Amino acid sequence: MSANFRSDNETPVAAAIMEAILEANHGTAWAYADDEWSKKLDQAFSELFRTEATVLPVSTGTVANSIALATVTPPWGSVICHAGAHIQCDESGAPEFFGHGLRLVPVEGKDGMLKPADVERTVHANEGHGVHSYTASAMSLTQATEAGTVYTVDEVKALCASAHSLGLTTHMDGARFANAIASLGCHPAEVTVEAGIDMLSFGASKNGCMAAEALVIF
Repeated sequence: MSANFRSDNETPVAAAIMEAILEANHGTAWAYADDEWSKKLDQAFSELFRTEATVLPVSTGTVANSIALATVTPPWGSVICHAGAHIQCDESGAPEFFGHGLRLVPVEGKDGMLKPADVERTVHANEGHGVHSYTASAMSLTQATEAGTVYTVDEVKALCASAHSLGLTTHMDGARFANAIASLGCHPAEVTVEAGIDMLSFGASKNGCMAAEALVIF
């Protein structure tokens, strides 16, 4: 049997997930997140991350990232990210489109990773022009990165502390979040909300789900 390593988006839906969908597909459910399943979803994520969480189910990771960043970044705001970040290289301008003109500010860094000093330098380098300057509003980390590297708990803590000191909201693009957790061997909460992450795009389609992602707001 040959293996396909081209893309983790090409694999089938996991059998357990397909069975769960079929089991849930009975009866009626009240719309607009006031139904049993939406409440169970919030509860499940709150238990997983050991804190109260609100979950927005969406169709793709691009949608999750775009809505997250558009929510916390005004059209005159900017998002600090790595030059090789998923939002910069693989989403065809969707964050800027949904953000009505927000700007992604790519930062170079070794092995696809940001450093606190790089974030601080980039923010300050784009200041000084008053209303003519974009306002740094958010920082986005890709976990795991496009280079295959993984931010440790301490690295995420340091980056979030730096970002928050600059008034930035912190977002994690967890396209391959499960892989990162498996690599780190830590609790999911440790490298997200407990490390200072405010919003998480929880990768699901790359892990056996069917056209479903989750935007988690802590």
